[in-house]
Amino acid sequence: MKKVTIFDELKRSWAITLNDMRVYYLRPPSLMFGILFPIALFFSFSVGRRMPVERLIPVLSAQTVFWASSSIGPASIPMERRMRTFERFLSAPISLSAVLWGKAMGGLIFGVGVTSIAAGIGIVLSSQNMINPTVFMLGIILSALAFSALGILFASIPTESPGEIMMPFNFVRIPLMFISGMFIPLSELPELAVDAAFFSPLTHTLDLVRLGMGEVSYFGWEVNMLILILWSIVFLVIGSYFHRLQMKNN
Repeated sequence: MKKVTIFDELKRSWAITLNDMRVYYLRPPSLMFGILFPIALFFSFSVGRRMPVERLIPVLSAQTVFWASSSIGPASIPMERRMRTFERFLSAPISLSAVLWGKAMGGLIFGVGVTSIAAGIGIVLSSQNMINPTVFMLGIILSALAFSALGILFASIPTESPGEIMMPFNFVRIPLMFISGMFIPLSELPELAVDAAFFSPLTHTLDLVRLGMGEVSYFGWEVNMLILILWSIVFLVIGSYFHRLQMKNN
């Protein structure tokens, strides 16, 4: 019997990524939560508040990558459980980790693609300059991975209904927006709130995006990237553990 290598697992993960993008990512629910919802949320908080133009694009970019990357896993995995597709993946010669990594990569690609389009349109319309595109894109990529992994973690909730996952998930996502310096700059928050914001991955997304747009970073790009990488690992490891636990219970 041929030994399964890491390269084999990566190829199978990529096949799952392509399948998810074809089946899920251009469907109305994905477009609603990944594109329309963050844009509507952005305008609801920015219109009438006289938000400085240098804050508009970072807030739009951070919101878009946050919602776009994290919305597909919690919707697709329970549907696949109901249709027994998820079990068929695992009956093939592929590990659970490879399946979850393939789904996380789909969220990453969708989040980066949608955010790049939204940010590009916003930059053109606002005539704002991109000072450091490398930092900007690294921030979006690392953030998309972290938020996609967060969605995979919540998808481990034992249910076949996406709604039963989205409800508790939104109880986490929405508060994260308000403690991450998105609507009130970190420099204006009390010290206790800044301490709480440090542990939010969305804070570091916004900090990196602002740095890419030429603003001053609050925590420093090294800290921002390290925190996003650590959260990605934590979310994937814990999510894999709970998915395995659910499989054993079934």
